[in-house]
Amino acid sequence: MRQDLKERFTEGQFKFMKGDIEGCIAIFTEILEADSQCSEAYHARAIAYLKSGNKDAAIEDIETAIQYDPNNCRLHYHKGSILVQVEAFDEAIKSLSEAIALSPNYVPAYTIRAKVYERIGNKDAAAEDMARAALLAKKASNMVDF
Repeated sequence: MRQDLKERFTEGQFKFMKGDIEGCIAIFTEILEADSQCSEAYHARAIAYLKSGNKDAAIEDIETAIQYDPNNCRLHYHKGSILVQVEAFDEAIKSLSEAIALSPNYVPAYTIRAKVYERIGNKDAAAEDMARAALLAKKASNMVDF
C-alpha cells in the first residue's frame, strides 16, 4: 500500500475507534478507489459495515478481501464470524475451518467454531474445538504448570 494510503488507513482506523463509522467507511472507500485490490481496506470496511448493521455489505467486502489475499486466516475467521451473525452456520463452519487449515494454532477460530457447533447441536464437535482452543491457549500463555 502506498504511504499516503497507509496514512489514510490509519485515519480510518482512528475514526472507527472514535465511533465515526460513516467517516471510516468513507476513508476506506477512498482507499479502494485508489487501490481496488487492497485487501486490508476491504477487510477494515467489512468490519465497519458490520458495526453499522450492513451485514450484506460486510459479507461482500470480506469475500472480496479473501479474493485478493486467500491465504490470510484472519479474513476467513472474520468471514465466519460475520456469517454466524446472519445465522449462515454451515457457511460459517466452512470459513472457520479454512482459517484453521491456514493457521492450525489460531485459537479464536476454534472458539467461534465451537460456539457454532454448539448452536447447531453438535456437542461432540463443540467440545473437541473448545478443548483444542484451551490447549492452544495454555501453550501460548507460557505459564508454569505446577
